[in-house]
Amino acid sequence: MKPKDEKKLDAVIAATCRLAAERGLLGLTLTDIAKEAGIGTSTLYVYFKDKEELFNEVYRHAKREAIDFYSEIDAAAPLKGRVRRVWNRMLDHRLSRHDQVSFMEQFVGSSFMNEETRTYTAMIGTGLLQIVVEGQRDEILKPVPVAFLNSFFIGSVRETARLIRSGSIADSEENRAVAFLLCWDGIQN
Repeated sequence: MKPKDEKKLDAVIAATCRLAAERGLLGLTLTDIAKEAGIGTSTLYVYFKDKEELFNEVYRHAKREAIDFYSEIDAAAPLKGRVRRVWNRMLDHRLSRHDQVSFMEQFVGSSFMNEETRTYTAMIGTGLLQIVVEGQRDEILKPVPVAFLNSFFIGSVRETARLIRSGSIADSEENRAVAFLLCWDGIQN
């Protein structure tokens, strides 16, 4: 069997994310994706048996890239500094990788996500969750279910990115500091 061409695979992943950001995930066809990636539909079927398999692979790839992007954390830094570093890196990621983030958000809410992808996502996100566990243990972060803290935190990043992308606010250190402070006030004990 011929090995898969990494350039073609990268083109398929980028095309899938781009089209999902432009048109929405549910209306995408493998033909649309292949055309956007500059390959034949039959070639796409060599890589993926169906849309579900493709979407799960694109999500795992995008999620791994996202985690790698914002998980460089100085473990010796104070908790608030580590949380702020993650918040800023997540914001940078959302601004620079809008297509991937758009795809991931749509995918998570879809019926396409399989159990293997859920398990993979939980596994690669455990390092970042340690910050929350530590913060709650040290009574710095609110003693509420982690899902609520994550939701509040990610919502803050998402909305700040939306405001910047729409031009409602400038992407400045001052605005980032204000947005993070509001987030921090919401999650700290």
